[in-house]
Amino acid sequence: MSRNHTNSNSSKPARQTRGSGHKPAPDQENGPEWAEMSGNERIPEKSDLTFRQQSALPIVAASPSIAQAAGASGIGESTLRRWLEDDKFRDELTRLRQESASLARQELQGLMLRSVSVLANAMDHPDMAISLRAARYSMSFAVQICEAEKLRSDIQVLKDALSQGSPPPPPTSAAR
Repeated sequence: MSRNHTNSNSSKPARQTRGSGHKPAPDQENGPEWAEMSGNERIPEKSDLTFRQQSALPIVAASPSIAQAAGASGIGESTLRRWLEDDKFRDELTRLRQESASLARQELQGLMLRSVSVLANAMDHPDMAISLRAARYSMSFAVQICEAEKLRSDIQVLKDALSQGSPPPPPTSAAR
């Protein structure tokens, strides 16, 4: 769907634009942050951060050091350190890092099934050394998963006991 816009300085119609695809450009200092709605639609989201801060956030989140983040983002190191003292900037950086870590975890979880399939195929390899190595890796991972599940269960028991104000129950298995 197209709309004709008229220019106030001219009687000629302005260039036609598409309604849903047209997005205003944020200004350099206090432009809106754009939030995804669905597909390509975006709405401006109120942010207390400047456009420069918003633009630097992904670079800072991915950089291993403040100096590298400053260099890659084109922000002075002292400016970046000042921004990191600001609660709003720091909170948004923390949120972005948590979101990135969550996406990485999801990606790794998606690869686990493939990895197990590869190990299962390697266990059927005609070369016995490869087959035994795959079996050893599989058993090692299975033991680690069992230990993690046991720790998760023990932590939940402790949390439940603390929330009820009662002393934690004695351990159910011997310490390793």
